[in-house]
Amino acid sequence: MPLITISQSLDESYNKHNIIPDVIDPFVTQGLLTIAYSDEDQVALGNTLKVSKTQNKPKIQFTLNSSHQDGTFEPISNNDKFILVLTDPDAPSNTDHKNSEYAHWLVTDLKLSTSDASDSGNDISHFLDYSKGKEILSYTGPAPPPKTGKHRYVYLLYKQDSQSSNFQTPKGRPTWGTGIPGSGVRDWIKKNSPNSKLLSVNFFYAQNEDN
Repeated sequence: MPLITISQSLDESYNKHNIIPDVIDPFVTQGLLTIAYSDEDQVALGNTLKVSKTQNKPKIQFTLNSSHQDGTFEPISNNDKFILVLTDPDAPSNTDHKNSEYAHWLVTDLKLSTSDASDSGNDISHFLDYSKGKEILSYTGPAPPPKTGKHRYVYLLYKQDSQSSNFQTPKGRPTWGTGIPGSGVRDWIKKNSPNSKLLSVNFFYAQNEDN
């Protein structure tokens, strides 16, 4: 399936599951973000994963679109840096968002490693080597409380604003340290790296097994 068609499917999923507007504003999807905790446990636009299977950092790969409907594309160079985020907009529950968003992971200054090229030679896949980035918030796996239903866990990849360097560490993980319900990665990006560009999003659901 062409990546442009995949991008349309991604956009539909973001709206269907309220990733837009709960977490992000509308944006032009730049590619496909592939996230695998294991061969059997892969993030797939709103599928459900077991909490126990998501406690370790996954493998993450990004495939950049060669072009969009209007013929434009987002250029990626060896000098570019990226921001990776994992956030939960359903804290403490999917009906009570007083701790939302809850920050699960925040890495800046990432570089993309070239993996391979498609048959056309235009679409390039890259692995994210987050061990070489700056881990502002260490990875903490999903831990939805009992009786709180399914939580959305949202991965976001940004092309980092080249002028941004002094990133503030959130004062806490709930509400990304702001104390304002509903505050999250969108507000953090606006404050710390306002010209960063959202490239791609993927997400899954998880819930406490006592539900």
